This record gives sequence, structure tokens and C-alpha cells, in this order.
Amino acid sequence: MIQRLLYKALVTGLDAIKTDPTILDDLFGKNFELDAVEVAGIKTFFAAKPPTVIHGYARSDQEPPIISILLASEREADAVIGDEAGDVVDELDEDFGASQYTALWEHTFHLVCIAEHPDVCQYIYEVAKAIINQAKPTFIPYGVYGLSLSGADLAPDPRYVPEHFFIRQLAVSCRAELLTVAKDTKLGKAFKVSGIHVDKSGSPSDVGGVKTLVTVASEGENA
Repeated sequence: MIQRLLYKALVTGLDAIKTDPTILDDLFGKNFELDAVEVAGIKTFFAAKPPTVIHGYARSDQEPPIISILLASEREADAVIGDEAGDVVDELDEDFGASQYTALWEHTFHLVCIAEHPDVCQYIYEVAKAIINQAKPTFIPYGVYGLSLSGADLAPDPRYVPEHFFIRQLAVSCRAELLTVAKDTKLGKAFKVSGIHVDKSGSPSDVGGVKTLVTVASEGENA
């Protein structure tokens, strides 16, 4: 599932920063050209209180900083004729012979960065954006492609987040194939030929002019 790939990427990236804080020097010092004092403060913050990555909406008992992973939307973007993807052809597969159906889906996930200070919220957002941007190649082996990022500030919803918190949202859009196997379709299918039937009363036109290379012996002879 794509949300688990996002979770793994974020946790791996934050662990890398914990192991090597100079990553923050490169991101905020060299890339964004913040002064050395601010960069030092960012490094101190991430060392003392790194953000927690969670699935779903943040709960009241969870303290910021938090990065929550939410499914914003998904839809079937492209379909194939009849939704058919052929049969399972691997004879060692337990579903051998079953029909497969497919479609390309477009997914959008929101990585919601929550903090008690506006600057901290921005730092977490930029770190999350850098992590996902660099992690894009790790999604490809799982059939997830076309990752694109966008973002915005959000006003806190008092139903979920206290009003004094600050929120910035990173949207991650991507595409992936959704392949399903109809297990019941393999029932009643013939997978081996045990013999051949020849209709003696048939004519060449019955096979559309195709050479069958099958002859019928007269009674008492071998075919």
C-alpha cells in the first residue's frame, strides 16, 4: 500500500537526519541559504524533538511535532478495454488460468505537518518534501510512478487540532496499477488437451479453409 511506502520513506529519512545532522546543513544552509545561527537551531530542534510519523488524523493525546499521512483522494484514471489483463499464465501459481482485471489509478496523499511554532512547521514541511523527493526511485519497484508534490498552509480544524497549532500540508500525487484476480473464473476451464474430436460429417468450410492436418481413417484402420 502506498501510504506504507510514504511512511517508510519518512521514517528512513528522519532516522538518517538523526544519524547525520549535516543533512540539515545541506538543506537549510546551502540550499535555502539560512544563516548559521538558524541552521544550528534547526539541528538542535530535530535532535531534541524529531517529528513523529503517524497514519491517519492526529489524535488529542499525540503531541506535536507530527507528520500524519492521510488519503486525500483516489480515482480510476485510465482503463483498458473490458478491464481485462489476461489470464494468470504461471502454471506454478495457484490461480493459474484465472482471469485478471486491471486499471490505472491516481492517488493523492496529504502529509500534514503539525507544530506549535510557525517556523518549526515550515522546517518539518521542507524536510518532508526533501525526503519524499529523494525517495521517488524507491517507489518504482512497487509499481508506483509519476510522483508529484504540491503544498499549502492550512488553518487548524478545532475538531482535530487546537487553534494555536500551525499546519502545513504536503500533497503527494502518484499513479499505480490496480490488478485483481477473479479466482472463480479458473473453474471449468480446460488447461490440457487429452484428445481430439473430428466430425466425420464436416466439410472443409467448417474450419474456414485452414489446413487441419488431421485425417480420418476408415473403420478398422488407425487414425
